[in-house]
Amino acid sequence: MRFRGKVCLVTGAGRGIGREIALRMASEGAAVAVDDIDLETAKEVAQRICDEGGNAFGIQADVSRDADASRLVEETYSRLGRLDILVNNAGVDLVAAPKDTGVDEWQRMLAVDLSGAFLCAKYSEEHLARDRSGVIVNISSIHASATLPGRAAYASAKAGLTGLTRALALDLGPRGIRVNAILPGYIRTEMWSLWLDSVPDRDGLVKRIADQHPLRRIGTPGDIAGVVAFLASEDAAFISGAMLVVDGGFTVMFQPPPMS
Repeated sequence: MRFRGKVCLVTGAGRGIGREIALRMASEGAAVAVDDIDLETAKEVAQRICDEGGNAFGIQADVSRDADASRLVEETYSRLGRLDILVNNAGVDLVAAPKDTGVDEWQRMLAVDLSGAFLCAKYSEEHLARDRSGVIVNISSIHASATLPGRAAYASAKAGLTGLTRALALDLGPRGIRVNAILPGYIRTEMWSLWLDSVPDRDGLVKRIADQHPLRRIGTPGDIAGVVAFLASEDAAFISGAMLVVDGGFTVMFQPPPMS
């Protein structure tokens, strides 16, 4: 129960990686503010935590909106009495060629995946600095450093998030706040399943992707939640400004050239 007495705010926590992070932090004693754009899913996660003996509440906020981000942080503080850990997980996805990406789609991607993290960090700073032991964990992506065709908006937002992580580590470090980013690879989430539903030979594709990993499997939300718990803990007390790739070794090998 290494987070007993701590309060954690997780954005985008109604499903997928965010949901697993909220459950993991609660399982180790943290009181959790469960944020999602979908209030019902946020409440469902919070209720599960409470049913298991924890302390949590669900809240709806669009982190890309300045007023929502401010309200989210202040309500967390008001209802739970403090704020020690911020996990910026909220994000949207887009697969489209540049010529097919509308300006509104581009701006929405940056607003949620990048500006949302900035706004939540901005409004959390004073609370996180109180005991000089605050933590921010940003959920970026391997697309921040190596991407695929059709991911211009997503890769740009996630690369921006790694830059923001480094900048915040510098700006907030003197106040005792550590800031790190996790770069997940292929993770089994609802969003990924929706993509798989649109491709032929779903099972075959999953196997081929898994075989590209040295560990021969695709990651789970729990794999990411465990790393968040580590970075939020005292075991990581001297880690700040780091970009931790969690991809089962997927990005460590380049594709060999064709031999025939």
